[in-house]
Amino acid sequence: MTMDVIQSLPNLDWLSVWIKAYAFIHAGDNQRAINTICSLEKKSLLRDNADLLVSLADVHFRAGDTKNAILKFEQAQMLDPYLIKGMDVYGYLMAREGHLEDVEVLGGRLFNISDQHAEPWVISGCHSFYSKRYSRALYLGAKAIQLNSNSVQALLLKGAALRNMGRVQEAIIHFREAMRLAPCRLDCYEGLIDCYLASNGVREAMGMANNIYKTLGANAQTLTILATVCLEDPVTQEKAKGLLDKALAQRPDYTKAVVKKAELLNREQKYDEGIALLRNALANQSDCVLHRMLGDFLVSVSDYQEAMDQYSIALSLDPNDQKSLEGMQKMEKEESPTDATVELDGDDMEGSGEDGDLEGSDSEAAQWADQEQWFGMQ
Repeated sequence: MTMDVIQSLPNLDWLSVWIKAYAFIHAGDNQRAINTICSLEKKSLLRDNADLLVSLADVHFRAGDTKNAILKFEQAQMLDPYLIKGMDVYGYLMAREGHLEDVEVLGGRLFNISDQHAEPWVISGCHSFYSKRYSRALYLGAKAIQLNSNSVQALLLKGAALRNMGRVQEAIIHFREAMRLAPCRLDCYEGLIDCYLASNGVREAMGMANNIYKTLGANAQTLTILATVCLEDPVTQEKAKGLLDKALAQRPDYTKAVVKKAELLNREQKYDEGIALLRNALANQSDCVLHRMLGDFLVSVSDYQEAMDQYSIALSLDPNDQKSLEGMQKMEKEESPTDATVELDGDDMEGSGEDGDLEGSDSEAAQWADQEQWFGMQ
């Protein structure tokens, strides 16, 4: 009905296209939504429109294209420095990519604009979560939900924090609520599947993965989710391999599929195939996890010098990537056995520092637990 009325009015042809784009988004057809929004962006009336760029960024994110999602979010906030809408997803992506200093700056800037929106609380919560301060992330996620009970990103943040704190059943409640609000967002389903796997509920995880596959169709993301669950059971590992091959045939650059395929090849000790897979994936993108995994494979074939180079690249992309640091330190010890005692002492000192952090986090957990009661968190 709306489309019929719009077509009879002058100078509103863009609105029918805009409605069509959102119809594709809510139907889960991300690629057609991207194409439709891009066609709108080319129109002079809507060129450099911040709201449109945020919508485009969000669809890229839903499609699993982190690089383009971040790029569009950056363009939107450059056009509108007071932009709040969508910045919670942007902050989450930046934190996940390891850009914690930028996330901290973004959160502070949004708090200065308004602390009555959920977004700055979610951004600060993502910073805490990826800094492994889960009790603080839990509090910040709860505060965001109090401000906006329909904030999907806040529910996902709180659910992830609860899961990592071992409170899996509570986490499941939050992921299910996120699924109810955003049935076409795959990260909601992924969070729930992770909870099932964490509690050894492989059957429940398999049922959920099959349901996603049947409901949303066989695309690279749904194929990878189903393959991830299949990898948990030795009986279905061969099926997982076929699913990952299909996912990579559709999208050779889909990082999650590449990671899972590399993990499978590592289990099968097919190191040369794993190296070829990772090199091919890195030809058109630079990703911390892929560089680190390539380093691990190169160590397995005794190519230590290039492995060291790959670990260095991974750490340059994410200085907080502990696995890359551990891989580099392990190689340094093997190459310099005479320095092993000195390095061991250094590791012991680092370990004592971590103990101190843990003790601090216990007191912090108590502090945030008090504030949990204040905000009536479940």
